[in-house]
Amino acid sequence: MIAKVDKLGRLLLPKKIRRRLPREFYVVELQDGILLIPKPDDPVRLLTEEGKKISKSVEELKKEIEEEAEKEVDDLR
Repeated sequence: MIAKVDKLGRLLLPKKIRRRLPREFYVVELQDGILLIPKPDDPVRLLTEEGKKISKSVEELKKEIEEEAEKEVDDLR
């Protein structure tokens, strides 16, 4: 399926898709394209629910993130 961008830079999605989607999205720019993520009705509630699923402490999560970032930097060298 193909979507087009008009002269004003608006992305035109086919009607078949538009009917099933919300009106707002987060737009994430990737190296080789874009990613559209539907914006939830209540982002705070959604984050609260997701946070309850995490069994690690903030300190453990921070350490994992730092370790992963270091690996990515090392891979770039």
